[in-house]
Amino acid sequence: MPSLRFLLASVLAQIVPTFAAAVNSTTSPTSASASAAAATSPYVFETGTPTINLTLSTLGNYSYTSWPSQGLTPTTTGQVLPTDYSEEAWSSLWQQVGPVSTPPFNSTVSPTPEPSPVGPSISFNSMVTWGNLSAYQLPKDFVWGVASASYQVEGAVMEEGRGPSIWDLLVHRVPGWVADGTTGDITDLFYYLYPQDIERMASFDIPYFYLSIAWSRIFPFGRGPVNEQALAHYDDLFERMVDAGIQPVVALFHWDTPLALMNDYNGWVSEDIVADFLAYAQLVMTRWDKYVPIWITVNEPQVYCGDGSGYAGFPTGYWTQYGITGERAVYYCGHNTLLAHGAVVDWYKNVFNGTGRISFKNSANNYIANTSSPADAAAVARGNDFQLGWFNSPVWTTGDYPASLRDTLGDFLPNFTAAQSAMLLGSCDFFAIDGYTTDVIGAVPEGVDACQSNSSDPNWPSCILQSQTTASGWDVGFDAGNANTASWLKSVPSGLRQLLNYLQTTYTGPKGKDIVLTEFGFAEPFEDNFTALADRRFDQLRIDYFTSYLNALLAARVDDGVNVTGAIAWGLYDNFEWQNGLGTQFGLQNVNYTSLERYPEASLFAFTDFFKQHGL
Repeated sequence: MPSLRFLLASVLAQIVPTFAAAVNSTTSPTSASASAAAATSPYVFETGTPTINLTLSTLGNYSYTSWPSQGLTPTTTGQVLPTDYSEEAWSSLWQQVGPVSTPPFNSTVSPTPEPSPVGPSISFNSMVTWGNLSAYQLPKDFVWGVASASYQVEGAVMEEGRGPSIWDLLVHRVPGWVADGTTGDITDLFYYLYPQDIERMASFDIPYFYLSIAWSRIFPFGRGPVNEQALAHYDDLFERMVDAGIQPVVALFHWDTPLALMNDYNGWVSEDIVADFLAYAQLVMTRWDKYVPIWITVNEPQVYCGDGSGYAGFPTGYWTQYGITGERAVYYCGHNTLLAHGAVVDWYKNVFNGTGRISFKNSANNYIANTSSPADAAAVARGNDFQLGWFNSPVWTTGDYPASLRDTLGDFLPNFTAAQSAMLLGSCDFFAIDGYTTDVIGAVPEGVDACQSNSSDPNWPSCILQSQTTASGWDVGFDAGNANTASWLKSVPSGLRQLLNYLQTTYTGPKGKDIVLTEFGFAEPFEDNFTALADRRFDQLRIDYFTSYLNALLAARVDDGVNVTGAIAWGLYDNFEWQNGLGTQFGLQNVNYTSLERYPEASLFAFTDFFKQHGL
């Protein structure tokens, strides 16, 4: 692999051809039902076409196009997809996905003033922390806010030139991929409703908002021509956020790999993605860095590379996978993710001279031993190697994977060059952790040596036993499980405190760096059972989760000395929860998916009241 600075120059010189395409920036609703829904909507719509003044000198090696024309409908059939960047090729990608739902309207709302929020007046206390820590004041630079992600909230999947992502294909083509059969086609329609959502956040004095950019909106083919309509959209989004006093925390990638790149080389399992991701990041960061104090390169690679909804769980036969599937795909994906992260940080810090903070987000549970035995303690350590060390040993400690992974996985783990290891070490300004719950870890009965040498062992490659039930038969905490399969989530506030201490001891403490809790949240069990909105909005178990987790974070910071500097809640409102669909609801606001109206829940008041109590 050539040096990254050489790669940067060659990518900029080669990836973007000049294009011209006709544009219909606004189209009318495509059905009578859509027209009726728009007529009854509570939202007010802007008229006219947004304009944009391009500063081409800052991205002189890119050419901008509005792409493609919106009158286009998929017309091609068969399995042979055009490989150029034509309208036919764009249509073919959507033909691969199949028909998608059209939003009830397709223009951006004009926001109306938000009234001052009024929370529950009975059976609700705005005092969130009691006892010795009740008067503690957090520093003014503590980062707190709410979160979303592009595919989960934007909707409008085929609007204004967006190309499909892998998730568009999965939800439409793979039977049973989503538990409740829903899709992200419309979801919260944040793509058109963001002005009102920003007004709502501002009314609650929320200072930070985590969101991701849809890669295939910017580059419909993952590379090649740039979609100018997407640039205009995000220009306006960021300008409105900053004008409202809300600082963006922006992820470049939150699982929605462009489908075209899956077709071309199976996405993250190929090192080809490093160049394409770097080029995409260069455009995004050059254009919007002035608005963004915190960048996230990739979200939770442990998940999108891993089992279930990641590479080990992907179905075959829907795109060319080039013989790289199963566990090998998992670890090739992880390796190329690290290289892509490192390439972006190297460019941002050393070429672009960016001053924002940058990291990637980890998905990890707190691990506790099933018993006090040495074997279970060793299993916890090994488990942490596989969930955290996989991505963080190369970045925080050694520049390479943990020995336990190398010994078990063999050639499933590619090698880093010396230059790559040097690039990765120190490439995170802070440790970003999405810490939701706790797992109980035990030793495998056959022993680690027997397990790690047998890839047919059901516990391979981690070679640990993992559950959420203790040796005494109790769950580790109360359960978010319901008919929509959120049973992985137990509320264990003490586990968050333990996890934060572990991260500081293992990773951040020796480097003098900090930790940000970049996601945590709770799916209210059986919320769908309530038919009255007033009942649904009083989400007591979610209130308990947030207040107890925030107090555990506070104890870790004050009593344990953990340098934790932020907490961002998932999520802004109910949204499309990946393979759980729309039925599993994490939102601090309830969403009516018929009218798309949002209603603040009691947990939103509890969450924001915590920071008011502590000086923010």
